[in-house]
Amino acid sequence: MSARLPGPRSASASRYRRRHLLLALAVLILVVGCLAGFMVLVPPPPYTPLADQDPSRVTLLALGDQGSGDLQQWRVAEGMERVAEHEGGVNMVLLLGDNFYGKALSGLNDPAWQLKFERVYHGPWLSRVPFYAVLGNHDYPDSAAVELDYASRQMGSRRWQMPAPFYTRDFGEVQGRPLLRVVFLDTNADVDGRQRQADFLQKAFAAPGPAPLWKMVVAHHAMRSSGGKHGDDAKRLRQLLPAMQRSGVDLYLSGHEHNQEVIVRPGEPAWVVSGGGGQTLDGIRPGTPGDGTLFAAEQHGFVRLAFDAKGLQLAYYDPQGHREQGFLWARACPGTAEGCLKQDGGENLATNRATGQ
Repeated sequence: MSARLPGPRSASASRYRRRHLLLALAVLILVVGCLAGFMVLVPPPPYTPLADQDPSRVTLLALGDQGSGDLQQWRVAEGMERVAEHEGGVNMVLLLGDNFYGKALSGLNDPAWQLKFERVYHGPWLSRVPFYAVLGNHDYPDSAAVELDYASRQMGSRRWQMPAPFYTRDFGEVQGRPLLRVVFLDTNADVDGRQRQADFLQKAFAAPGPAPLWKMVVAHHAMRSSGGKHGDDAKRLRQLLPAMQRSGVDLYLSGHEHNQEVIVRPGEPAWVVSGGGGQTLDGIRPGTPGDGTLFAAEQHGFVRLAFDAKGLQLAYYDPQGHREQGFLWARACPGTAEGCLKQDGGENLATNRATGQ
């Protein structure tokens, strides 16, 4: 039995189908290219802040070492949006430094703004809240000036907040008192610069007027850490810890170690590390009895902090938005973090649900 060869008509139809397939593929490539070009070249419109925020509660998400532009950074961002949606909203995001890895920013219109910030953090919640940032060692020397200029000129979506290398902000209010005062530091500074910031920190927390209910310092470098890459930072501890102790600071929030950690020591603030925003992970040193490590995970993700007059809920999440570990700090507890920060199963999760719709 001989094989039947295709006739002229079937060969012509086959060529026709191939041409149409190639044309469809070319159109698809063109569309994808146009979309990619749009994302790189066109920033999102100025954001519209969430309305009717309840000043008696402040909820934030925080992560550092996020500016890789890799798929992992985008995955973490998706998890953040998911947590904001499912766990009652968010008022702001804190970026803990190393905001742009790789080639330094060339200017205000560098495509990295879209690929490592603007287009990464999207969705109904993240697109409508401010992002307060500090500088990391990978932001120096050249990107730092551009980041500051981007904020001062209110570029892009205008979510990027960095008015100075170090600054302070109050968030929320309870019976005329600030709910949360945050001092943002630039821990890349030299010895003299760190001393100026130690003085600035103390003045900020001793400013005239009602004292804040919660006090937090935010910076890039972890000062106490169980991380396998850096560990404790003796020189920064020596200059900045006494100022925080004199000021009664409750928490020190940082990145630099690419992992997640909570450490408490007698008479010191809670050391909260959230450096899993998107870059390659660092390891964790084996724990030793009495080192104060309450939680340490070699994990990408972010931390959620919810403050009100009754207490603080602190919880870590993986890139999918699954809760890994939680802690509760009752404001009525008379001690520091070592005695007051307790593990929490999340049964009574603080929520902004009524205010974020």
